[in-house]
Amino acid sequence: MLFWTHFAQDALNILWLGVGLFLAGVLEAFLWKTKPFELVNIPIQTQWFGANKRWRGLISLPLTCVVSTFFLQVFEAQFFSNSGLQIQLSNFNFLEYGLLVGFIFNLSELPNSFVKRRLEIPPGDENNKLFYVIDHMDSTYGVLILWFFYFHFPLHLVLTGAIVTPLLFMGATWVRRQLGLKA
Repeated sequence: MLFWTHFAQDALNILWLGVGLFLAGVLEAFLWKTKPFELVNIPIQTQWFGANKRWRGLISLPLTCVVSTFFLQVFEAQFFSNSGLQIQLSNFNFLEYGLLVGFIFNLSELPNSFVKRRLEIPPGDENNKLFYVIDHMDSTYGVLILWFFYFHFPLHLVLTGAIVTPLLFMGATWVRRQLGLKA
């Protein structure tokens, strides 16, 4: 029983931390439609990662993650100061946290894309369920590694995240599609 209580608390904490990335992803979709981001809407390296991995993602998500982290810290201070969450966004410098989490989230997609291009799996192909799940593990696992080694999150929270974060990311992808923010 105690295990499930801790698991649920960790999952709730991860859900809260994931709200920042979700909001950053929503903001990012709007940012991509602006003139400055049209200039960086070029592939990083087409042969290695495919045409859909673009410089704008490596630049825009860290910036929008800074913004979402800042606003969630303000929200936390007003409504969640005694929430019982072990890790709150207000524990961090919003600039450092937002830039690192946003950058690592998108950077962590590149090795998976590299392997998929070698296996001749087209970008965005969701027919293979195994690769669909792996597609939602790469970015989240990159952030979990960052949380553990850089931000010193406890191991139990990171292990819970290994289960919970890909599921949250799949849910966020579905929501972004429903909102017309993702093809």
